[in-house]
Amino acid sequence: MPDPLVPAPLVPDPGVPYPFVRRVSHRLLGDMLRMTLSAALHYDLTLEEGRTLSRAFTAVAHDWRRTDFLYLSPVGMDGDFSAAVHAEGVDVDTGAAPHHLSWDDVRELAERLATE
Repeated sequence: MPDPLVPAPLVPDPGVPYPFVRRVSHRLLGDMLRMTLSAALHYDLTLEEGRTLSRAFTAVAHDWRRTDFLYLSPVGMDGDFSAAVHAEGVDVDTGAAPHHLSWDDVRELAERLATE
């Protein structure tokens, strides 16, 4: 039986390109943002966490040399978001091979996390 406190994963539309952000509902935390980077990789963020990550993405997209690492520990999930920043974009730590986000992906996520 599924845990009633854990939101059910949304099945992404195969026609929707990754990455994308969608609003989801959590039984205890209310409205949240689900940042989906691939079919197997997503992060559930409170609205404030989404805006915080949006500001971080905007800052590194503007001048990637100012930081070499991004980190966020979302309250709505067990894992954390950590990513290395470099000249070609952002590499999200997945526990296995890093998931690369191009600068276009980073800017798109920044915009969606701020406005969704």
